[in-house]
Amino acid sequence: MTPATLVRIETRDLRQATPGRPSRPIHGDTTYLTLESFSAQHGQLSSGVWEATAGAFRSHCAGYVEFCHIVEGSCRVVDPDGTRHSFAAGDSFVLPEGFAGHWEVDERVKKVFFIARTTG
Repeated sequence: MTPATLVRIETRDLRQATPGRPSRPIHGDTTYLTLESFSAQHGQLSSGVWEATAGAFRSHCAGYVEFCHIVEGSCRVVDPDGTRHSFAAGDSFVLPEGFAGHWEVDERVKKVFFIARTTG
């Protein structure tokens, strides 16, 4: 059996990140970068860094739970009932399975994420 080794999550160098755009934009021209640093259990668990530019976009955690830790910038995550939660560097939160709200980013936000898929 091969011993498990520590996985470093590099937040400063996103040159190898995959670019994308939100599939459910509300306003703005948001772009994002995703750099997956860790994957296990046949993709059921994953972690890495995600960075987004200004805009607003819908988020639906269908089939997964996500832990987020903001490392740069700030954002607001809005619950389905309209409650706004503001987050800045150093803040952490969990998006539970089934969460269906939206993100608002004024300039830029970068987070470290950990995703646990609840469906196979």
